[in-house]
Amino acid sequence: MTEDSKIAKLSGENPSGEDVTVVDKRQLIRIEAVHRGFLYQHIYGAICLLLAGTKGVERVVVERDEDLEVVLARRRVYVQIKTRVGSLNVGDVEGALQRFKEIKNKYSTGAREGDASFVIASNAAPSGPLLEKIFAEDWPKDVQLHWPDGPTPTDSFLPVPPRSVDEAITACSALASKLPFALLKPETLTWKLASVVMFASAGSPSRQDHSFSREELSELFEQLAVQTQELPTPPPIYRAQVDEPALLGDERVRIVSGLSGAGKTAWVAEAALHAPLPVTYIDVGDTPGPALASAVTREVAGRMFGRSKGKLGEILLPGASGLEMLGTLNVKLGKESAHAHVVIDNVHRVAASEIELIVARAPHIRFLLLGQPGVEIAALEARLAVTAETLHGWNEDTIAAVVHDVGCKADFSDCERLSRLTGGLPFYVLNAATVAAREYGGSIRSFCEDVNTQTHVIETAQEIILRRAFEGLPSDSRETIAILSLADVALSRDEAIKLLQGACGLDVRAIAARLRALPATGALELFGNSALKIHDAVRLLGLADLARRGSTVENKAKTVLREVIVVSIHKNWSIAKLGLLIRLYGQLGEAKALVEFATDELFHEMGVWPEIEPFLIDIAANAEADPETRLWALDGLVFNDFREGKFELTSSRVDEMQTLVEANELGDDAWLAWGMKRMLLMSMLEDAEGVDEMLAMVEQRIPARTAHMRVFRYNRALALYKLGDNSSAVEAASELIKEYYEELGVTPADVIGRNAPELRSLLPSDWDVTATLKHLADTLDLLAQAAGRMSQRSAMARIHAMKFYELAHAFDSLVRVGLDLVDDFVWVHDFIGARQVLEQNLFPIIQAVGLASRVLETRALYAVVLAYCGDHQAAAAEVALLRPFEEAMAPEHREAFQNQKRLIEEVRRFGGPRQREVNISESFQALLDQRRGTPKIVEPRRSVGRNERCPCGSDKKYKQCHGR
Repeated sequence: MTEDSKIAKLSGENPSGEDVTVVDKRQLIRIEAVHRGFLYQHIYGAICLLLAGTKGVERVVVERDEDLEVVLARRRVYVQIKTRVGSLNVGDVEGALQRFKEIKNKYSTGAREGDASFVIASNAAPSGPLLEKIFAEDWPKDVQLHWPDGPTPTDSFLPVPPRSVDEAITACSALASKLPFALLKPETLTWKLASVVMFASAGSPSRQDHSFSREELSELFEQLAVQTQELPTPPPIYRAQVDEPALLGDERVRIVSGLSGAGKTAWVAEAALHAPLPVTYIDVGDTPGPALASAVTREVAGRMFGRSKGKLGEILLPGASGLEMLGTLNVKLGKESAHAHVVIDNVHRVAASEIELIVARAPHIRFLLLGQPGVEIAALEARLAVTAETLHGWNEDTIAAVVHDVGCKADFSDCERLSRLTGGLPFYVLNAATVAAREYGGSIRSFCEDVNTQTHVIETAQEIILRRAFEGLPSDSRETIAILSLADVALSRDEAIKLLQGACGLDVRAIAARLRALPATGALELFGNSALKIHDAVRLLGLADLARRGSTVENKAKTVLREVIVVSIHKNWSIAKLGLLIRLYGQLGEAKALVEFATDELFHEMGVWPEIEPFLIDIAANAEADPETRLWALDGLVFNDFREGKFELTSSRVDEMQTLVEANELGDDAWLAWGMKRMLLMSMLEDAEGVDEMLAMVEQRIPARTAHMRVFRYNRALALYKLGDNSSAVEAASELIKEYYEELGVTPADVIGRNAPELRSLLPSDWDVTATLKHLADTLDLLAQAAGRMSQRSAMARIHAMKFYELAHAFDSLVRVGLDLVDDFVWVHDFIGARQVLEQNLFPIIQAVGLASRVLETRALYAVVLAYCGDHQAAAAEVALLRPFEEAMAPEHREAFQNQKRLIEEVRRFGGPRQREVNISESFQALLDQRRGTPKIVEPRRSVGRNERCPCGSDKKYKQCHGR
């Protein structure tokens, strides 16, 4: 990969939404190269340690005069290790040759005894000029150059240099597998050895001499095996949690606190396998507090000095107390300038005062304390002046892999719901997946629905494990948790107080006292001083407790929370709050409020349709409900059918709307809602006569107001487009776009080069322009789709549509049009542009807004773009992450994903087109046709004349607009 292509890779944001841009991208590339070189060097040194045992080697020295030195009885071999992306050039070795010459002078003058020889070991082959130089007469006879496909090294204690870090790891692991013990996996021993080589390279005690003697090699290997014998066994397949902390650190004491099931012990067991220093693990679950000091001393002394004659006797003195022996151990560690690393598990079962005594007595021991949140952990934090760390659980990709392995199916939204239910805690996720596989036919969605509504029959491990702690809390704490559990979003402190005041009838002082007591239990998460939320894993118990208190108490709490959230949304709007509010309306049976949401176009952009759809279906089917409410519920359902292209029930729903309008004389607005929907349905069914008939009827009844007429004209243009009349659709859309621009007081030229926030200052501020912005964006999108069918470039119209969608907060449409824009860029082979749209525009929106329904589609397309950009490793990694979701994908998405996987493999094997070539592969053409739908009428490609009107709708000549 060239430096420029690596910079392009770093130019945006990653799929998770986290900002990965840097100030100096070239500096980052240089830093990565430096660390890659050091890692290669350390693994090369580990290989030499494994080769040294039977080769007459006396010592292996790292990072002294040279990168690596092999000492024999009468000879010393100096090795300079080089890593390069391309070839090894003459300039790359000139410094090494000069240094070799200086070292050789030490031997020729008698300053050093014996003989010296020199090696340059490189992962890259020599360039032509360097190869000529090697075979020239003036090349030093005692200097060899080793490279992967070069001559076999004459010294058997030196390996053939691997081509890469990955190949070096493989080679080292192959050697490690031949050692005469099997307590460690070869890969584990490889990382261990690389770590101790790095440790010696730093000259750290007890490796101040940077060397390893032949006599200690077998002991070194045996010691490495012993280090993991007493640690818990990690899971057969360990899956990392989000942002896992480092196991070892320079802090004297750290606390990692988490609920039972959070995966603390598994994390330690796995991390210890890769630790460069010995780690002593002690589970104090059944150890009396006064005996803890003796246990720590015995374990650490045995680990650190068990092979040293006499030292254990100096530490484990007969008749001495545990603290006295611990003090003696600490002195011994200090004399040898060493530190021991100790993990103490289940510290919440020991008095904080006992832990404090041990920490104070042993400053040369680094303590990592694991425990469950509660009074003792809170006391430890206070006594030791340490803030507890937490493990953050599995993300949705990891959850998908877990549930897939158990035999379940789940899309991204399902995994997100399961994460909320379990807090992402590993044991609870795994147990929930097991229950779903056994009792719900593998459907994670069905399992989550039952648990959310508290209608599940099979009790989960999460409930069983946490119930004991929950029921041990005071009654007022349980009540507080139960009420706050209704909110699955963080509430501000004032909002939480208002909720508890309304639900419990308490004053502010009493509520504050309750809230102060909850963090120590682990049930309440605090986000600074501004927000709080019940831990997701505990909410399940809280909701069950609230249900047991009766429907009157539960509905009262929900009513108060609804009022709190309504006010909160006006102050600080978020998708999560909106989803919660919708669920509360549904649970409280407030049909009219739900229908108002469903008939608001912008509501459908928020990605919360799954939250409201079940309620609307119930309202529409309720023959006892208000007819007008039922009609608008149907209107919302049909609107979403059109948006998602799902028409199985659309025709019957439109007929139901007609029946309600005619039977109840609901008025012009209701009739027009039905008329517009029927007109669009006719266009979907390719019934041109039906469209014409409905157009005539609607046009007669539409109010003679500009806003209404524009909506009608848009729907007419959309119907023409659906019928395949692309030219008429383009013409109608262009006229509408011109009018919308004039109403907003901006021009297409104003939009070019400005981001959405910069455009806002140009818009009118004396009236709400949101609806107009949305309608303009919709019309630009329609223009782009119709022009695209005519084989005209439509990227600019889509870019403008995305900006106006962003201004209107129409995020789902923004992402949808953005994906079409990515297709446009790929169409003309601008793969870098396609990648930038995904990384800089779409992924940040999806992450910020939480559009779970768009995640898989966007990431699958991203994998294709990565492949076309030549980043095959990243494309393969993305496909691997998406594969567990495949079975739960909608059929059309699954088929597209399967085609995308084949395409990515084709590009990897045979290569793809170069940037901005005109031709496009048949495979990718098929994917584009599948995404866009096969057009009914494909009009011939034609170039736009310089003096013709620009297709973007600006009403300017092409040469003065986008043809500049």
